[in-house]
Amino acid sequence: MLNLVDKLILLYELLLTVHVLLFKTNIPDWGGHIQLNIFIIGWIFFSAWAANRFNRQPFKFIHTFYPLFLLIWHYPQACELRYSVITSSLDHILIPLDLAIFRVALYDIIPRNLNLLSLEIFHFFYFCYYLSLGVPAWIVYKKRHPQISTYLFVIMMTNIIHQWFVIFFPADGPVPLRPDIMPDGVLMIPIMNLIYQLDAGGGAFPSLHVAGAVITGMYAYKFLPQWKWLWVFTFCAITAATFVCSYHYPIDSLIGVITGWFCYIYIPRIHDYINSK
Repeated sequence: MLNLVDKLILLYELLLTVHVLLFKTNIPDWGGHIQLNIFIIGWIFFSAWAANRFNRQPFKFIHTFYPLFLLIWHYPQACELRYSVITSSLDHILIPLDLAIFRVALYDIIPRNLNLLSLEIFHFFYFCYYLSLGVPAWIVYKKRHPQISTYLFVIMMTNIIHQWFVIFFPADGPVPLRPDIMPDGVLMIPIMNLIYQLDAGGGAFPSLHVAGAVITGMYAYKFLPQWKWLWVFTFCAITAATFVCSYHYPIDSLIGVITGWFCYIYIPRIHDYINSK
């Protein structure tokens, strides 16, 4: 009844619950996290049951792709838990490293020298990450593309790995500086401001946006190779937007490329190894 992605998320929820119980003295609303985890576990079993019981749409589609929508809760939850182990931000370590590599604060200098239209476009690029998670896979879903299940396992495990990074290596990034850097905007800037009001962020290192963009870009190419240059452009645009929009230090994005590539290379091997058993 449960597929491999279901089992992966269940394992994460159980480990996260243990973590919350172990460090509850540093977690203000630890009971709320336990309740959320229980709700997600219940949903996983229900969606798997519904897909097997009725064996038709939309139950099969929902059971296949619900993990992508879980990210709406997973990442903000990890950000809320980021001070459960180390109780203060480690930005004081990242900023000198970033300056040592890039010499100047690109996350500050670049947006101050762009006009409003350019900043709106880059915020749209940043938003495109959320679209890239699902759209390419949804397009080929009816064709039963054989890589969909692998992609979902890889993107979810990539997210889970980086969510643990958020919890064990708390870093805020330049997000607190945005009110002094960014104009109010007219469309995409307000939309992203609203998203960050609902999710205050704080999971800056390494950039999950960039690591995820590596995965989505590579699998989008496998799903729709005729649109190769669109996926290349999308990856480059999302990566640049992470620091142009002052959500990440460039070092976050650089390490995100590296961790994302490692995830792309090694997690499919884990998937294939488990399926071979």
